[in-house]
Amino acid sequence: MKTIEKHGKRNIYIQLKAFAPFFILLFLNLLFYGNFLLEHYAADTYFSKAAGWKATAENYFSGGRWLMYAFCHLCDILHISFQMELFLSWLIAIISVSLSSLLIYHLLKDRIEKDTNIVKNGWVLLVSFMLISNVFLLEYFIFAEYSGMMCLGILFDVLGASFILKCLEQKKLSCYILGILFAILGINGHQGNFAILVLICVLCAADTFHSVKTFIRNNLIIGSAYLIPALINILEVHIGGNARTAGKNLNFAASFWKATEGLINLLKTTANFMPHKAYAICVGILGAFFLYQILRKKAWNMLLQGVYWLAIAALGIYAPLLATDVNYIDVVPRTVYIMGGAAAVLLVGLLYMDVTPRTNILLPLFVLAFLLIQYRGVLKISTSTYYANAIDRYEAQYIGTYLREYEETHNVRVTKIAFYADEQLSGFAAGLQAGYGPVNERIMSNYWAVSVALRALDGYETQMVEPSEEIYTQYFKGKNWSQMNDEEFVVVGDTLHFCAY
Repeated sequence: MKTIEKHGKRNIYIQLKAFAPFFILLFLNLLFYGNFLLEHYAADTYFSKAAGWKATAENYFSGGRWLMYAFCHLCDILHISFQMELFLSWLIAIISVSLSSLLIYHLLKDRIEKDTNIVKNGWVLLVSFMLISNVFLLEYFIFAEYSGMMCLGILFDVLGASFILKCLEQKKLSCYILGILFAILGINGHQGNFAILVLICVLCAADTFHSVKTFIRNNLIIGSAYLIPALINILEVHIGGNARTAGKNLNFAASFWKATEGLINLLKTTANFMPHKAYAICVGILGAFFLYQILRKKAWNMLLQGVYWLAIAALGIYAPLLATDVNYIDVVPRTVYIMGGAAAVLLVGLLYMDVTPRTNILLPLFVLAFLLIQYRGVLKISTSTYYANAIDRYEAQYIGTYLREYEETHNVRVTKIAFYADEQLSGFAAGLQAGYGPVNERIMSNYWAVSVALRALDGYETQMVEPSEEIYTQYFKGKNWSQMNDEEFVVVGDTLHFCAY
């Protein structure tokens, strides 16, 4: 009886041990992104709430992001409320990134050694978390209604990479086909994170540098696993009729220089998710340590692999940008997602050289400091998001109240809005942690979002129309306000002429 009881306890222990990595990764993601469980909005979120699921679905269909297109239709068919969709989106995102990290954890463990000790296991787990839940993942959670499908796309990318790696090892066509199918699903989550598939493949392919023949074979398989889904997605974008990507009049030189300028600026600022230049400095220090270990261990093969990884990562970052009309290139975290994992890539290289906390105590302290800075940035951004949303609601209701009072007094229905800007338009509220692009922007400073935010937050329906030069010159020219007031509103007929401060 005691033997059976002992055996049962051992089985429970084995099962808990098997599931422990996932629960640790889930805990880390909840720690970093659990705040976003609360309802929050970006400009696109206001649009989705105001326009409804069918209109939102068509918007994502045109952009070649068909996972969200399908999800919107599912919400429409099942009559899922907007608030419930936000919760489901957050839940799918958290589970997806946790499972993605778990898959990478097992891939790295197999690549390093089968039976790693507990210290090295922990190290591999942490690196897996940092590669997926990297600095730039934060922006995905800002887009509450879409974060689930973007992160599900990452999971499909990782699944695709795992099958491509099996194809390289086992030389099975079935694995290659499954890899391509998952990759197609992944790129339909978001094109900006699709490069993670190639990065994982080159990081975890064990025999790429064994011979010239193997190098060519591996790169042809990995390259086609990226190219085929990318071409299919370009076709999807053409079907959807979106002019931003895969345009007919591409200028690669102009796109390259505009993308490079944006990447340098993003590297310096880290989208304000970390203090300016902090990310670049941390990656630089880690890169220098990586080179030092190569020289100390005379690991010239690892130097070659490091250059190879850098080249592949650069191609993965630039390729979507070069396939975009130069006028629409927007270098933001979600479009260059893998750049946020540079520190994790360097740590993978150190793992391969067996540089772990057991042999160098400074390395884990450095990584811990890096994660604390990242965590602080997440808290500042998430806190500011909710403050920014409160300001949006106040200003939308201010405009709605003004219009209703005007209608009651003048017996007219205002149905249109023309947008203007004062001398120094402020895109972000004072005192808040401004993000990059639409992150934590003041919604009433966004010309296209004013109407949808007014509808979503106050229930007042209007449509945007072109501004009038005459109205601007007469009422708004030379003005510079610091808060919303009635002087910013001029009603002519059925049109509100609104000048944002």
